[in-house]
Amino acid sequence: MAPRIQNPDLELEPGFSVIQSNRLEDLRHVAVGWLAGNPLRPLENERIVVQSNGMAQWLKLALAADDGCGICAGVDFLMPARCLWESYRSVLGEELIPESSPYDKERLLWRILRLLPGLAGHQAFAPLAAYLADDREGRKRYQLAARLADLFDQYQLYRADWLEDWAAGRDRLGDGRGNMRPLADDQLWQPELWRRLRADMSPESRDSSRAVLHRRFLEAVAGAQTRPAGLSRRLVIFGVSSLPAQVLEAFSALSRFCQVLLFVHNPCRYHWADIIEDRELLRKEWWRQQKKSGRPAELVPELLHQHANPLLAAWGRQGRDYIGLLAEHDRPDSYRHNFAEIDLFSVPAEAGKGPSLLGQVQRAILDLAPLPEPGAEKNQVAAGDRSIAFLLAHSRQREVEILHDRLLDLFEADPNLRPRDVI
Repeated sequence: MAPRIQNPDLELEPGFSVIQSNRLEDLRHVAVGWLAGNPLRPLENERIVVQSNGMAQWLKLALAADDGCGICAGVDFLMPARCLWESYRSVLGEELIPESSPYDKERLLWRILRLLPGLAGHQAFAPLAAYLADDREGRKRYQLAARLADLFDQYQLYRADWLEDWAAGRDRLGDGRGNMRPLADDQLWQPELWRRLRADMSPESRDSSRAVLHRRFLEAVAGAQTRPAGLSRRLVIFGVSSLPAQVLEAFSALSRFCQVLLFVHNPCRYHWADIIEDRELLRKEWWRQQKKSGRPAELVPELLHQHANPLLAAWGRQGRDYIGLLAEHDRPDSYRHNFAEIDLFSVPAEAGKGPSLLGQVQRAILDLAPLPEPGAEKNQVAAGDRSIAFLLAHSRQREVEILHDRLLDLFEADPNLRPRDVI
């Protein structure tokens, strides 16, 4: 059955919309329904940002299904960094910004590899010289260059303020509270190496790092009166577990001219930013999720186990930070009318006599439930429950062999299970 088009004039309302759910299947259903009911013009490609090729394939199958769009064509799947760079080029001009950055990780690797031998005599690089002292074959130099290239690649996304300070000769670090502290003596090689990398580049390439271009991009978008010609009218971000503040700032800025839809996987229906350390960094007057009833206004670490889920508190810091960053840009009242629901939290239905162990863990995280009190009645788990399993293998090859055998067993036991259901 062909999807009903809700927007026959093919005009798109710009804005920044965030749809949250604890189930990726529900997010996928809403995303596919929105794209089918609000199509772009002929020969205009959809642009969807994902964090892996597996997620892209999963979405393609849903778009091509009969209850989706019936076909998956004219869709560009991008990784966040590539999408951000293409947005820079669209706004700042393709003739001024190259197709790939001279500060890309692969290019930085070879540049650092070439510079390292000449740095041994500089006092700031004594820690690196000590590490490379017995490197006769050059293997350690290559490994070090690869690690440093990855480090500076991450700094460009997550710590652009550090790089700006280092380029200006200020050897310091800033934290999320705006406080500054000087670098330790054994870390002074980092800003010095960044300055050496910049000096090694041509003048036109020197100021084309993502940290510098990001500031120019935000200024250009803020001052623009019309949508840049190369900018897509819609951008969909689906299932990305975490985005840097720089990328979210860019997407929020672009929402002045294009429709930006974020489909966010959030495992908990309640506000949970204050159950993890450093929660004072995320204190806000307004949060989208409500606090769970019966919980004190202030949680002290000694009482966390009585009011919060321990797994979420132990492993949820990255997700907490991401949802906290989203709250800075999210204005639900501006787009709530476009969707039946924007918070799609639900308990997955399970076949059988009772919830599996995995289902109980998911439900506890969804409801921000603490551990049962000592002596309290605990939920029962069936004797043959295999929804969560811990397997010990003596090598990585054996891990893959075990996984292969388990998957074959699951496919044979459940004829409805398809390869598309495995990630």
